[in-house]
Amino acid sequence: MTKLDGVISTLGPSGTDSAHEARKRCSSVLLFPSFTAAVEHAEQTDEYALIPAGYLDFKEGQLADTWVDMHFRLLGRMRIADVWESRTKTMCLAINQERVANLGSIRSIALHPATAVFARQACAGAEISFASSKPLAVQAAASGHVDACIGSVDVVAESNLKPIEYFHPTMVWTLYRAEK
Repeated sequence: MTKLDGVISTLGPSGTDSAHEARKRCSSVLLFPSFTAAVEHAEQTDEYALIPAGYLDFKEGQLADTWVDMHFRLLGRMRIADVWESRTKTMCLAINQERVANLGSIRSIALHPATAVFARQACAGAEISFASSKPLAVQAAASGHVDACIGSVDVVAESNLKPIEYFHPTMVWTLYRAEK
């Protein structure tokens, strides 16, 4: 994959799959609290924005935005410069052992909306709290707000959480640039 000249804006904080994938393509990466903010910055600066096809945004438990919605909103303003498939960082279901002992005792879980399928498969019935990124889901579990989370293994390793199941998905990535 060819390295890009310029800047890629994408979702932070550090530790997101988006930040990881952007750094594979470009040495200059800016992280934002939302994909919307990343796209706005890229459009204003005539640089790149990296958005995964799995982008979902929930507000107060309701689906507020998706990749396809964003893509259609960007028509005439931003164009797709590249699309590719790539493995995400290895993910895991991790528990806070101060709250629960094992998979069967999970009552609450924090996760990024795009990873909800893993929670439904592993611990159906657990109350789900959505976070805007997997690192923030890990923080919620590590701080004791929920019993468990789905996060990237490297981020979980920096916490007090115990991984109990692993996932190895791929993602489709879309790189946008302002229309000219």
